[in-house]
Amino acid sequence: MDLIDNISHFEFLIVAGSLVGVWIKHQSDYATLKSRVKAIELKNDEITAMLKKLAEDIAEIKLLLARKQIDN
Repeated sequence: MDLIDNISHFEFLIVAGSLVGVWIKHQSDYATLKSRVKAIELKNDEITAMLKKLAEDIAEIKLLLARKQIDN
């Protein structure tokens, strides 16, 4: 009878330890994904700024070409 009680306590400890391990792994993965999303959003902002600058430069080139009557 004592062996059965020890096994159930041992199994309970294994299950509890496994649940804690899964929770820690989940939190670690969540933190990693959260930091990756922030990095991607920051990069997206940089790309958007570069595209806006490019559009402004193209508009300026069009104006210069129109002034020289080279625009098709």
